[in-house]
Amino acid sequence: MTVVVDRALCLQRHPFSESSLIVHAITANHGRVHLLARGAYRPTSRYFCVLDLFDELELEWDASPRRDLQLLRSGSIRVRRRVMRTSLDHFKAASTILELADIAARHMTLDPKLFELVTGALSALERPDARADCALVRFELQFLEHLGLAPALETCASCGKDAPPIVRTPHLRAAFSAGAGGRLCRACADEARSAGRRVGTLPVSVLDDGRSLAVQDAKLIPALDPKRVERVRDFLGRFLDYHLETRPKSQRAFLAVPNRNAPKSASNATDSA
Repeated sequence: MTVVVDRALCLQRHPFSESSLIVHAITANHGRVHLLARGAYRPTSRYFCVLDLFDELELEWDASPRRDLQLLRSGSIRVRRRVMRTSLDHFKAASTILELADIAARHMTLDPKLFELVTGALSALERPDARADCALVRFELQFLEHLGLAPALETCASCGKDAPPIVRTPHLRAAFSAGAGGRLCRACADEARSAGRRVGTLPVSVLDDGRSLAVQDAKLIPALDPKRVERVRDFLGRFLDYHLETRPKSQRAFLAVPNRNAPKSASNATDSA
């Protein structure tokens, strides 16, 4: 048996008996770990009031390859994040970030990049001037890139060439397919349809806003109208749905409304991404 100490973030907490917790955590150097925190609710516990969501922790546990649940020995708070507890928008964004990390993290599989992406996104949300919507979009784009699933927003996802708009009135719209990997040129869009993939369109302005949010620091982005960021969130949420085949609970209400990027013309109602 080995004693391990590592930085961690709680992903899930489940009651176990009257005073204990089972904690699923993502760590910096040991991937996802499942821990049994005996007596977590007792004031005398070495991790009493430590195992909260959003905070960056330092945990110590007994690691044994023969057990699915490792025994937590002690814990302390390295970074206390308070803004998420006072702002509903920040809380929702942070919850989505943790849920996506929970989906991607694999038990005892090292993934330091995922841990750093999550801690970076939560720290960005902690800034007093942070916009929760922009921080969440940036994380989702970085998360998709980390998984090798980043949508093509400028050039064609299939051939890599220019992908000019295929609809010009009343607004510029480009072909887009989650199954094909993002934006498409006309020829590749026709090929994808022939192969049975669903191909719709997205406003070019929404794709451009997605690129801006992806490449710039959130605090340096010119003030984007919340409705514009909302439309980027909409297509990213549906793109994540397709590739992850699951939807975080914190996103269900947001994506329950009709597609915000669908063409307004009733005759083109099916022509959406």
